[in-house]
Amino acid sequence: MATQEAKWTKLADLSEVPVGEAKAVQIGVGRSIALFNVDSKLYATDNQCPHMGYPLTRGRIRHGILTCDWHERSFDLEGGGCFNVECDDLQTFPAEVRDGEIWVQLGDLTYRRKAEHLSLLWEGLLSGDRWTMSKAIALLLKGGVPEVEIVELILRHLGRHIASSHGSEAGWDVARLMNGLSVGRRYKDADRLIAMTTAACAASGGAAERLEVVPLPDPVAWENIEPWVHSFSRDGHSGRIERCLFTAYTLGDADKILPLLFECTVEPHFLGFPDNLISLSYLSEAVDEFGWEKAFELVFNLSAKLIGRRRGDPQRFRRDAIGIMREKLRELDTSDIATTNYDEDAFVSALTSVDIQKSFNGVADALQCGVQIDRLISTLVLLAADRMARTPVNVDAGWECLTTELNLAASLRTVQRIAGDAAAAKGIFHAAWLIFDDRWLNIPSRTLTPPPVEAAFNASNEEEGIQQITNAIETLNVPSVGGQVLAYLNAGYSGDTLLYALGKAILWNDTATEILPTLRTVFDEWNNCAEHPARNQLLVALARYATDIRTNKDGQSATTTAIRFAEGRTTVEIFED
Repeated sequence: MATQEAKWTKLADLSEVPVGEAKAVQIGVGRSIALFNVDSKLYATDNQCPHMGYPLTRGRIRHGILTCDWHERSFDLEGGGCFNVECDDLQTFPAEVRDGEIWVQLGDLTYRRKAEHLSLLWEGLLSGDRWTMSKAIALLLKGGVPEVEIVELILRHLGRHIASSHGSEAGWDVARLMNGLSVGRRYKDADRLIAMTTAACAASGGAAERLEVVPLPDPVAWENIEPWVHSFSRDGHSGRIERCLFTAYTLGDADKILPLLFECTVEPHFLGFPDNLISLSYLSEAVDEFGWEKAFELVFNLSAKLIGRRRGDPQRFRRDAIGIMREKLRELDTSDIATTNYDEDAFVSALTSVDIQKSFNGVADALQCGVQIDRLISTLVLLAADRMARTPVNVDAGWECLTTELNLAASLRTVQRIAGDAAAAKGIFHAAWLIFDDRWLNIPSRTLTPPPVEAAFNASNEEEGIQQITNAIETLNVPSVGGQVLAYLNAGYSGDTLLYALGKAILWNDTATEILPTLRTVFDEWNNCAEHPARNQLLVALARYATDIRTNKDGQSATTTAIRFAEGRTTVEIFED
C-alpha cells in the first residue's frame, strides 16, 4: 500500500522488485506506475504505453531503452522520450531506495501535456489513423482542454488538406466534419467522443504546403469583385475566384461573400450539381461557428472550387431544364405576386410528375401565388423523407439520391437566411430538378398525408418500443422497422426520445460517417416541420436508411478504449473488463 511524504510516495519494498524484474503498483482509480530494477538502479514510469496502453511491465529493456511488447514502441527509460511517430512520450518519475523501500516522486499529477497531445492529434489527422485521433481527443478532453480548441485544430488541418489535396468533392469531408460536431453536441461522454472522432476522421489526410494567397493590388473594390466572381463562376475559373474572395475579405467585405457565393450557386447552369448548395451551407456554418479568421482558407479554397467548377456540355434533359428555368425566372421577374392559399398537393403532384416542364411550372405557380419560401422548403424536405420511407429495398433503394434530395432541401433554409428569398426561390428549382433526375426510382407519387399505420404496436411502454426498433436496426430488419416506427409514434410515444436513440445507434456503427449528414438534417427538420402532418416520415426515413445500409460492425472499440486510456488504464485491464 502506497504511503505519501512531501510529494514522495512509497510504492513498494525493494524486495518486491528484484534486479532485472518489474512491478506495477496501482495509484488511484485505473492508473498504475511501473517500477523497474535495472542493474540495481530503480526507474519509475507510467505503466501505460502511450501508443495503445499495453502494460510496460511486460516490455523489455536493453541499453536503457524500454520497448513495449505489443507494437514495439521504444522509450528512453530515463527521460521517457519516444523514438517512434504517432506516440506520446512516456511519463517518468524520480525514484530512490530508502531503507529497503522504493519511494517515487509522483509530484503534481495535474494535466500539463496539452501541447504534446495537440501535436499527437495533428499526427493522427495527417495519417488518418482513427486510434491516434481517438486517443488524442480523449486525453485532451480528460485534461480539461476546451472542445473548441480541439475542433479549431481539426478545422485548420481540413483547410490545408483540402486546399492542397482535394477538388470540389471535398465538400463531403466538410459535411461530415460539421455534422459530426453538431450531432455530437446532443450527446455526452462516449457518445460525444465518437461523434467528434468521426468528425476528425472526415478532416484527416495528407496536407502539403501551398503558395500563399495574397490580395489583388489596389485599386480594387467590391464593385469590381462581385461581377468578376459571377463571370469566373460562369466560365469555370476556380483559381481566379479564390483570389477575388481573399481580396474582398482583406477589404473588409466579408459579410458580402457568402451571399455572393449562394447567388452564383443557384444560377440555372448549376442544375444537376446539388453538392454545391449542400457544401456551401456547411461552409457558411463553419464561418458562423469559428469566424472568418479560423475558416477563411477552407471556405475560400473549397467554395472557389465549387462555384468555379467546369460543367461540360449538358445532356438534353438538363439543357432543356436550364432553358425552362431561365424562362420561368424571367416570367417571375415581370409578374405580380398574388397571395393565395397554398395547394401543397398540387405542388407535390407537379414535382413528382416525371415531366420537367410540369415540375418547373409547379414551382413557378407556387412562387407566383406568394407561398412563403419556408413552407415550400418544408414540403421539399418532407417529400424527400416520404420517398425515403417508401422506396423499395429489394433492389437498389437509391439512398444516395434520396438523401441528397433531403439534404439539398434542408440546405435551402441556409440559402434563404444568408442570401434571401430570391436566391432560395432559385434553389427550389434545383431541388425540383433533382427529384426529376431521380425519376428512375420506383416510388409512386402521392400526397403528403399522414401515413397509415398497418399494425398495432405490441410494446407495453416507450422504453420497450425503442428497444424493439433499435433491435430491428441492429438485425437489419428493413421490412419491419418503418412500420414499427409509425406504430410507436401512433401509440403516442415521444418522437424526440426515439430520435435520440436512433442517433446513438447510428453513431456506434461503421456506417455513421455516411449517415451523419442525414441524421443531422432529421434532428433539425424534426423541429422545423413540427406542425406538418407528414412529420413522422422523417423518423421512418432515417430508421429505414440506417437499417438498410448498416454493416453490423461498430467503431466503439477505438472510442471506448480511448476513454479508458485517458483514465490511465492499461489495455490488459480494459480488455479484462
